[in-house]
Amino acid sequence: MTESTRAPGWYPDPWGTEHERYFDGAAWARETRPVGGVAVVGADGADGAERSWPAPVGAAAAPSAAGAAPVSTPAVPVADASAATIPAGWHPDPWRLAAVRWWDGAQWTGHVSGPPAASARPIDVPAERALARWVRPGLMVAGVTSAVSQVGSVDQVQWVADHWDGLMKGRVTTAQLPTGPTGIVGAISQVSSVVGIAVVVLFLVWFYRSATNAWAAGLPARRSPLLATLSFIIPILNLWWPLQSTLDLVRADAPKRNLIRWWWVSWLLAGLCGLAAVPIAFTYGKDATRVVAAVGAVAILTAGVLAGAMVEYVTRAHEQFSVADATT
Repeated sequence: MTESTRAPGWYPDPWGTEHERYFDGAAWARETRPVGGVAVVGADGADGAERSWPAPVGAAAAPSAAGAAPVSTPAVPVADASAATIPAGWHPDPWRLAAVRWWDGAQWTGHVSGPPAASARPIDVPAERALARWVRPGLMVAGVTSAVSQVGSVDQVQWVADHWDGLMKGRVTTAQLPTGPTGIVGAISQVSSVVGIAVVVLFLVWFYRSATNAWAAGLPARRSPLLATLSFIIPILNLWWPLQSTLDLVRADAPKRNLIRWWWVSWLLAGLCGLAAVPIAFTYGKDATRVVAAVGAVAILTAGVLAGAMVEYVTRAHEQFSVADATT
């Protein structure tokens, strides 16, 4: 028997439970019952008590939700109203399994339309602000240490380029690699990696909190908070997804959104210079490598400053959302 030829009535549940499920002639309904028994509804009321719904009576197929009139919300929720007082039509789904469900005037049917409304999450701006207080100076410190490290590593990169054939043939070993800079510059270069990793983790924690707040505030987002955060470490996609996700943290018409774009451009430029240093050393020598390293150092310093400003800009925007919510 196909769904188009099945008559309305109670049938063994096709979803594998021990109960019978009602088929209204077009779709399987939510109502189930023990075999040969009384119908039960798989949802409870807001007070925890089980609702008693009118038994299905085989209604006609529901009209298309796309072509139906706008959903009307009754003064009394359908879940609490008498069947006789609610007209047939699309109403908010009492089980919250979809956006709307068809009420045929006597019963709920299996016809639904639209995804369920997302559960509301509160905006936790204090947590975002607390993280921002650490992230902003951390980004600036990481920018300084990365810039110093990039400039200080030029001699070592050039030595590897000059002795590449010997290294490949075993005539030269890395034990002969020249030492890096000494003094303050050397100390900063040595801690650069540790500082960078710590700041990246702290930034991602802040970003997830910020993205969650933007999501809770109802801002349109191309990705969930988790995926938006992970996009920073997904190869290839991390060239543009993080920019899109960061832009989604503020309104599309927000002023100074270009701050986010300039931060991302400087960050990409710094990364490009870091990657280009080795092939430049092989091809053009130390002087060209120093120029590339210097440009990369300026770019990473700029990115650190702009990133700190971006964190403050986004956090303040979310604080304004919180204030607006408190006054409405």
